Amino acid sequence: MELCTRCMTGEMGEIEKSEILAEIAHSEGRLIQDLLREVEQMDSLRTRANEYRKERLKERKRNLAQYEAQLKQLEQAVVRELRGKPSDAKDTDEISELVKSDERRQQIEQEMRRLGYDLDSLRSEDLERALEPYIQQGYLKMEKGQVTITPRGARKLANDILGRILSSLMKKEIGPHTVEEKGYGSQLSSSSRRYELGDQYDKIDFEKTLLNALERNPGEGKMSLKEEDFQVHEEIHETRICAALVIDNSGSMRGGKVNAARDAGLALSELMRREPKAKLRVYLFSDRVREIPHYDVSNTGCSGGNTDMRSAMQVVRKAMITEKGNKQVYLVTDTEPNTERGAYIGFNEAVGGVLEEALRYRQDGITLNVIMLDQNTLLKEFASMLAKRNLGRVFFTSPDALGEVVVEDHLAKRRPA
Repeated sequence: MELCTRCMTGEMGEIEKSEILAEIAHSEGRLIQDLLREVEQMDSLRTRANEYRKERLKERKRNLAQYEAQLKQLEQAVVRELRGKPSDAKDTDEISELVKSDERRQQIEQEMRRLGYDLDSLRSEDLERALEPYIQQGYLKMEKGQVTITPRGARKLANDILGRILSSLMKKEIGPHTVEEKGYGSQLSSSSRRYELGDQYDKIDFEKTLLNALERNPGEGKMSLKEEDFQVHEEIHETRICAALVIDNSGSMRGGKVNAARDAGLALSELMRREPKAKLRVYLFSDRVREIPHYDVSNTGCSGGNTDMRSAMQVVRKAMITEKGNKQVYLVTDTEPNTERGAYIGFNEAVGGVLEEALRYRQDGITLNVIMLDQNTLLKEFASMLAKRNLGRVFFTSPDALGEVVVEDHLAKRRPA
């Protein structure tokens, strides 16, 4: 568990300060007005904003009391002034009207009415004041009422999420497993060894296998192959891992599913940041696909649209094919493929293209890991097709366990330097 212990050091003492960042990362909208509508579900932000609301209400009461005192003083001064003048044309009603029409009095009354309309509920200014310390510390930025988590804020949030995941895995006594071989995981050595049960057929050294068969059958007119003739190339393993996290952000992922995908992306980015040779790429897809900086995953939302899985897989494969090392793609979705090139074609038509793309992953030495956040019939059928053709690995899990699945799988593939 040496890796896990090391990963839990650093800024872990600051975990409690990232609660507001987590609530903002999980919010549906990032405008101040959006946050105001959602604030009842945000315990930490609501608590902080309520402190400023109470200060605002106290200040309101003080201002009202001051205005009332000023108004009383002003009325007394006007009355004294009018009484000091000849009273031949000024009865009580006229004095009252003159007092009411005084310009300074009208200004004070207008301010009092404004304060009177000031609601006791939370207001946008309370939220802005609650977020101000985070903006000053560089964790958040706000422009034109739009709140964004900065790279520094994403790092702080990622550290907290990763710490919680590693703590959970340590309780399960799960840690990275070592291997004796070192080198690039997806590359083959020029040397080969005798075939053993379980070796992959695509690693067979055909030249050496045929030579073994010829040596065993010298001078014979025909050649037969036996199990002992087969040789396989040895893999060269290396610490470098290049991973891609491909997140479905179609409409069905809204809520807990996309939040879990955000957290998994942040945790994986923080874990890989601590491994000098590791590289992470993050993609979002629905009926279109785009790559984003890994730290910006905390600012992603659901774009809506359908699920063009084939296009996403194609874009990612072409980007990953030139990378070196152990190449892992984690595709997170909650629905079956149903779209191609922007057109909805349904599952039966779309699945063929996805399977074809998965075959290319295997041919290019890229491991495809499909993580499914639902267990509907079509997803199970899709998983079965992948398994029967040995075209990738499939995980069925819940949003709550998604981060653990991704981090645990990454740790299992990590090799000692």
